[in-house]
Amino acid sequence: MRPPNYRIGWYIPQQIAALTHLHPEVTTADFQGVVQEGAALLQSVNTAFHIIIDNRQMELAAPVRLSQMQLLVPYMNHPQLRWVVVVKPMHVVLSTEHRAIEQAGSIHLKNVASLPDAIQFLQQTTPGLHWDQADVAFFPAERR
Repeated sequence: MRPPNYRIGWYIPQQIAALTHLHPEVTTADFQGVVQEGAALLQSVNTAFHIIIDNRQMELAAPVRLSQMQLLVPYMNHPQLRWVVVVKPMHVVLSTEHRAIEQAGSIHLKNVASLPDAIQFLQQTTPGLHWDQADVAFFPAERR
């Protein structure tokens, strides 16, 4: 059995949850692990938080829509979730449509081109985050 193709945890404790995929092959067990571990991570959160999803390694034809995420992943409907910032797969070009912010109630989704763009976006839109507590080693380095 191979190791899971993801890492999920806190990028900034209780403020920014993070998910990264380590290579393109995502199995059903990987998806189930993301759902279960994410639910466990977020079950005790009672203040506003955000999620960065690193899809750089994913084999997706286009970014996933917020409505699709909310149907497949229950914690994407968490009452305290505010921003989901998704780093696009490296091979995908973001169209104007995919750059638009999606919203469902108080939850917003923003697709970005890179991990630095994701971090910069949250720094600009969300004052008061504890960036000094960020796990800077959470995400794998850029791969070429």
